Amino acid sequence: MLETGMRCGEIYRVRHSEVNLENNYLLVTKGKTKSSVGRVYLSDKARRIIESRVNKFKGENLFPAQDVDFSKPTNSLDHKLAKVMNELKFNFRLYDCRHTFATRAVEQDINLVTLSAMLGHSSLRMVMRYAHPSENEKQNTVKLMQSAKRKAKAV
Repeated sequence: MLETGMRCGEIYRVRHSEVNLENNYLLVTKGKTKSSVGRVYLSDKARRIIESRVNKFKGENLFPAQDVDFSKPTNSLDHKLAKVMNELKFNFRLYDCRHTFATRAVEQDINLVTLSAMLGHSSLRMVMRYAHPSENEKQNTVKLMQSAKRKAKAV
């Protein structure tokens, strides 16, 4: 999720037949919305994870229930994660990785229309619910604006 911005359910349902390592993407054939169906291009790290799952599991599902090959797809990792986060006293949900992906993309000046499509959103409005600029990003933006203003006055 951190590398692709995919939803939990989209990841849980990834099947061997939907992976195209030759062209470095996987297909989401069933998503939350029509907009979420399509190709998800893989970062190097996401590719390594998908490759390891392809090699580990011979059944159709790359994320089988209980990590038992030839099982149906898992439907949740949240209960395991919740237990660990509770023990560590962290306030974290797996879905937070999707928000982090969106925030990092915005901080890298990724086009919002492209980001919306990558997240499978049908509108830019939804992107705004996911991308959360950091205090550092806001501070840097003000500095950039000041710098641009100074350059304009100098001309």
